[in-house]
Amino acid sequence: MENSIKHTYHIGGMSCGGCVATVKNNLSAVSGVTSVQVDLAKKQAEITSSGAIKADTLQHALKHTQYTISELRAA
Repeated sequence: MENSIKHTYHIGGMSCGGCVATVKNNLSAVSGVTSVQVDLAKKQAEITSSGAIKADTLQHALKHTQYTISELRAA
């Protein structure tokens, strides 16, 4: 994958494997997303995309769920 972009986001509202599946499916459907890895314990999602994707676009993908997404800032 050339020029792929990888970002890690905090996902709020997850509590079980079903939550993980819903978040992964919804975020995977966003145009440009090539990979989604969700970590329930850390409440994080690592999203790989073919180009820049705004956090607003990702939040919109979770619009009809109870989950929230926010970009983690680099330490």
